[in-house]
Amino acid sequence: MATEWRKTSFQGVRYREHPTRKHGIRPDRYYVITYKLDGKTKTEAVGWASQGIKPAECYELLAEVKRNQRTGTGPRTLEEKRKEAEAARSATKQQAISFEYYFRGHYLPEASRRKNPETILTEEHYARIWIFPALNEKPMAEIHPLDVERIKNSILDAGRAPRTALQALAIFRLVWNHAKKRGLLDRESPTRNIDLPKVNNARTRFFSPDQAEQLLKLIEVDDPAAYRITLAALYTGARFGELAGLTWSGLDLSGKRITFLHTKTGRPRSCPIAKRLCVVLSELNRGNPGDHVFVNRDGKPWRECPSVFRKALKKLGLNEGHTDRRDILVFHSLRHTAASFMMAAGIDPKTIQELFGWSTMQMLARYTHVLDETKHKAVQSLERALEQPSSKIIQFSRGKVLGIK
Repeated sequence: MATEWRKTSFQGVRYREHPTRKHGIRPDRYYVITYKLDGKTKTEAVGWASQGIKPAECYELLAEVKRNQRTGTGPRTLEEKRKEAEAARSATKQQAISFEYYFRGHYLPEASRRKNPETILTEEHYARIWIFPALNEKPMAEIHPLDVERIKNSILDAGRAPRTALQALAIFRLVWNHAKKRGLLDRESPTRNIDLPKVNNARTRFFSPDQAEQLLKLIEVDDPAAYRITLAALYTGARFGELAGLTWSGLDLSGKRITFLHTKTGRPRSCPIAKRLCVVLSELNRGNPGDHVFVNRDGKPWRECPSVFRKALKKLGLNEGHTDRRDILVFHSLRHTAASFMMAAGIDPKTIQELFGWSTMQMLARYTHVLDETKHKAVQSLERALEQPSSKIIQFSRGKVLGIK
């Protein structure tokens, strides 16, 4: 390729000719501009004549960078000018990205590497059924509170529970913050500016020891694989997804400890293994570190709650006469049961919080219940105190009771 630089009629604009390639009837020309920057000579390429570059246009570019140098505004070099143009193109492209495009192309691939597969399936389901249709390909940069209200209203108008709306909006907020953290958005999630539906998820029922044992016996006879994951749920208080995702690398039978890597909060946690559960797990053939501990009767990982669990509930009639969803016993009630009995046994709340992986103590209050027997004892103690005429209550000036004599 020729290396001889030739001047044009425009000062500071030069070119060299391609040794073989033609542009029209003459050799193709490669244009550059030369100027001073901070006392040093700088040469920058503009492009080929075959790309539409003309000497006059090169001179205009040269005049622009020189003017910017004098005024101290705008790009001082072609390189800076190109970077600004690329940033503008990128910003325009980002502004046009829809929620669905970002969810599928950016959020989902990254989240799938760190979240439980069951969680990913749930998030994808809510986004596909409720969020995408309500936003209708609207660019994320143009989404405002009214659009989020549309998501909420579409769920409630369909007769779904407020909890469903809250879940959908929580997923929207997760994806929005994911995009904001990566520089695509520069404002807070519009979910902050709408009224969220109020939900009371506190469960009012859980299994008694007799009910739990009857349930386990029925399941064990029908499906030993379902029995194992049900027993584990009762004796660890783990969520179904955490147990379904447990691999042999997280099970230490010699140390009697289970470590859940894929948790709802994203933070691994471990808990001791009860003797009864340890015996059952010891009977299994240990798999490879990445193999699932709990598999169904076909040897495949669990994808949903065992059907025999629901059949056993129905056979025992444990949900008969109960219509409020908070009163219905489900697989997750095993977790409530475990937390409730620990609480009734006097285990301190902080320990229960850590064992069950709750991020706040408020979550513990939602999931625990005081046993009826404990309630009766509390009322009986009050009754005994009130029925003793000679009882004397010692009280501090601030209203705190010290004791009864």
